[in-house]
Amino acid sequence: MKDNKKIILFTLLLIGTMFYFFANFQRIAVPGAIFDILQGELNVTASHITAFGAIFMYVYALTQLINGVIVDRFGGFRIMLVGAVVFTLGTFLFPISSNLWIMYFSRALLGFGGSMFYLSLLKILKEIFSDKNYGIAISVMLCIGYTGAIAANAPFIMLMKHFGWREILLGIGVILTVGIFSFALLSSKLKFPPINKEVVLRTLPFRLVLHKKHNRNLFSFACCNFGISYVIQAIIGKKFLQDFCLYSSHKAAVVLSIMAIIAALFNIINATLCKICHNHRVIFLKNASVITAMSLFTICICLALNIKTGLIAVIFCILAANASLTSLLVPVLHLTNRKLISSTAVSIMNFCFFMMVGILGSVTGFILNLFPSENVDGVLIYGNHAYLAVFGVFFALSLFEMYKAMKLSNKY
Repeated sequence: MKDNKKIILFTLLLIGTMFYFFANFQRIAVPGAIFDILQGELNVTASHITAFGAIFMYVYALTQLINGVIVDRFGGFRIMLVGAVVFTLGTFLFPISSNLWIMYFSRALLGFGGSMFYLSLLKILKEIFSDKNYGIAISVMLCIGYTGAIAANAPFIMLMKHFGWREILLGIGVILTVGIFSFALLSSKLKFPPINKEVVLRTLPFRLVLHKKHNRNLFSFACCNFGISYVIQAIIGKKFLQDFCLYSSHKAAVVLSIMAIIAALFNIINATLCKICHNHRVIFLKNASVITAMSLFTICICLALNIKTGLIAVIFCILAANASLTSLLVPVLHLTNRKLISSTAVSIMNFCFFMMVGILGSVTGFILNLFPSENVDGVLIYGNHAYLAVFGVFFALSLFEMYKAMKLSNKY
């Protein structure tokens, strides 16, 4: 019976990771991989298209603030199933509509449902693995889930040579539906822990987390580091490579898929290197802030001098590796906060992550609309000045990130 239970637990974990895979796919694929296609079909401005990404991120971020509490109260498996149902509804609704507001609503459903997977998986992993292997288990889970971001670019673009993007997304909805029924059937064979009625939504855990200066500095650093890299990957990076570097859609998508591969691998690599270096995690975080600032400064120089170089694609990959720090940040939060509020601390960090992506996505769309664009065969092309303004904002934010990183303490 114990062996059967273990098989069921790991099967449920695998299905949950599949849900997380498709959440990552949806975050990246829309609008990143099909920015020009959506703009052409819907005949709207850049800010309307970046809103598809921003709305997902805003809803995803806001729900992180309550997900820590509801996961602690109801358990990871229950919340995973609820999230999967909502997420699947959004998956079906987006491709069957051409109404902008219905599509926005579907992105909100996707953000709401998808937000429940990550913390649910962390909770499940915490129950299955020991503290010694928890960081590595997180990195492996993230690696598998992040392959969704890989699939969201080059493979997605290649698949669109044979099927329309709407048909592909509907097919994903069918796969998710099968996953939901399988998850519900298997989970019914387990006896879940009773609902913890002592866990309620209160402001006290949030106050306790935010009261610590180290937490505030860590959140500020982490949201800037992650937000800059992820808005490039999820919203504007492919479009920028096509407009400025003159990459084809397929070539730009390959670069973004490589970014996703690097992001997945470096969650494991960074965790492993940190373990070899006796878990001096803060040193890694400080180095990351410097690398981010130097990378963005280089891109700004290329834009200012109109240097269309493949180095920019390399820099994008460096930023992806540099932002893959979750496997370090989560253990730091568990070490610096009491067990009662550690899930709340992680949920606040996730809120900061994706709220920053949403804000930067909105800012990017707003900035692009301030500059004239050129219509080439129905596709709007933005010039150097527009992108220099965008990456100038990113660079300024990276300086703030570096300032906050240097305030982090090695003693916690």
